[in-house]
Amino acid sequence: MIDDWDWYCQEQNKIEVPISNIKQPASWAEKEKAINEAFPGNPYFSKQNGTSSALSKLMYAAVNDRIEEMEERLAKERDVIPGMITTGTVTLVYAPSGAGKTVWILGNLFQSIRNNLIKGSDVIYFNEDDGAKGVLQKAKMGRKHGMTMITLANSPDPMLRNTEDALRLLSAIREEGQADGKIVICDTLKKFAPVLNKGDMRDVLHVFREFAAAGGTVILLGHCNKHRSMDGRLIYEGVGDLKSDVDNMFGLDPVNDKFAAYQELLVINEKDRSQISFEGGFKYKQTSAVVHYEESVDSVQFMSTDDISELKEKQRAQINIGKALSKYEDDYILLSSVMKEGKLWAQSELFDLLSDHEVNPNGCTRKTLRSCIDLLKGNNLTLERRGAHGKKYYRWNPM
Repeated sequence: MIDDWDWYCQEQNKIEVPISNIKQPASWAEKEKAINEAFPGNPYFSKQNGTSSALSKLMYAAVNDRIEEMEERLAKERDVIPGMITTGTVTLVYAPSGAGKTVWILGNLFQSIRNNLIKGSDVIYFNEDDGAKGVLQKAKMGRKHGMTMITLANSPDPMLRNTEDALRLLSAIREEGQADGKIVICDTLKKFAPVLNKGDMRDVLHVFREFAAAGGTVILLGHCNKHRSMDGRLIYEGVGDLKSDVDNMFGLDPVNDKFAAYQELLVINEKDRSQISFEGGFKYKQTSAVVHYEESVDSVQFMSTDDISELKEKQRAQINIGKALSKYEDDYILLSSVMKEGKLWAQSELFDLLSDHEVNPNGCTRKTLRSCIDLLKGNNLTLERRGAHGKKYYRWNPM
C-alpha cells in the first residue's frame, strides 16, 4: 500500500526536472542556458538583456562542478609543521607573553624549508610585534631561508602601511589566483583586529578563510590572558567564538621558568581538523648572555613521548601551584616563609604553628592549610613518611 508521502513524491517527479539531469556546461553562459532550458517557466530566471538571475548565480557558485578542482587541491596538501599544521588551513597558536611563540614558529618554519616540506619563497611573514632591532634580526634570518618578511610601519609602499592595507592585499592576491601554496604568518593577530570585538574579528577571519579556500595557509599567533583559569588552564585573549572560525587552535604552555637552560612547551590541542589529533611538545634553548637568538631558533625541536609525560607532570604541578596561590595565598606564604631553610617538618608541627599569631597573622586554619599542602605535594612540598605509623613529614622545594 502506497502512503501519502510516496504518492506526493511520484506526482512531483512527473512535472519537475531533477537537477541531476542538467548537463554540466563548461562555461557560465552555457550553464545559464542549460538551467533556463531545464526550468523554462521559472520566474527566477531573467532573459532580458542577457542578465543573470539571482538563482542562476547561486547555482553557479555551487561546489558540485568544482569537485575535481577541490580534490586536486587536497591532493597537494602538505605539512607546514609536521603532524600539526597543513597547507590550506587557518590555524591559531596562542601562548603567554614571553613564552617564545616567535622562536617556536620561526624554528619550525626554517626546519620545514630546510627539509623541503615548504618553499621559503612561499612564506609571507607579517612581523608586527617587534622593535627595530628585532625586526632587523628576524629579517636577516628570514632572508637566509628565502622568506618574505614585512613590517607595515616601515613599508616603503604608501598603500601598504597598516593591517587594513595588508588584508586588502591578501584579498587581491587571492583574486589574482596567486594564493595557492602561499603561507602567511600574522605575528600577532591582535595587530590585525581587536581580538575582543566580534564584528571586526569576524570580518578579518573571513579574509583569512577565503585565502585558505584558495589554497593558501594562514598561521595566526595570539596571546593568553595574564591569569589562568581556576583549574590552571591557559585562557586565550580574545572572543570565544574565534575557535569556530579557524581550522586548528593550539596553546603553547611553557613549563619552565625564564632562568632554565631550555624552555619546554606543552601543546594544548584546542581544535584540530586532523583525523588524529596532535599531541606533543617542543623545546628550545632560551636566549641568554651565552645563547644568541638565532641559536634559540635553530634549537627548536619536537619532544619524545617520554618527555611529553614528564611535561604533563610539570604542567600539573604548575596548575596546582597556581590553584594554591589563587585560593590559599595566605597559607602558601606561611609555608614558604617558615620552611624556606629546607628543614624537614612534621605535618603536626605545621598545624601547631597556626596558634602562633606572629607566624599566622592572617588566621589560616587547619582546613585551608591542609588543602594548600595537598595541592603542593609533589612540587613545592616533598612528602616523606617515617615511623611505624607512617607519620607525614614535608620539605620545601623552591620552584
